[in-house]
Amino acid sequence: MFDGHINGSAEPIEILPAPDLYVVEFEFDRHLGVSVVIPATCALSAQLKAWELFPEHRRSASSTTVYSADYCEVDWETGRCFMAKRQKVETIPSFLIEEPEKERGAEETE
Repeated sequence: MFDGHINGSAEPIEILPAPDLYVVEFEFDRHLGVSVVIPATCALSAQLKAWELFPEHRRSASSTTVYSADYCEVDWETGRCFMAKRQKVETIPSFLIEEPEKERGAEETE
């Protein structure tokens, strides 16, 4: 039976992380800014792709901001776009996780 491999040797399959949605905002001094929604694996990659797509904005923009987006929707009839910014989830400090265990241990010894 032929399984597509020569001599039974299997090649490793490279699995890459799925891209997230990033919004790159170009801000200008005298007129409205431009927002670009790009699938990328990190914020730096999104910014580099946006600069590659719009090199004129890289030179003329007063600032460039990148943030992760949870959701984007485009109304093609009006040309408006709705974006939901991804909220950063704060991690629970380790000292808060360890306290209940210590309290439980103190209760058991009493």
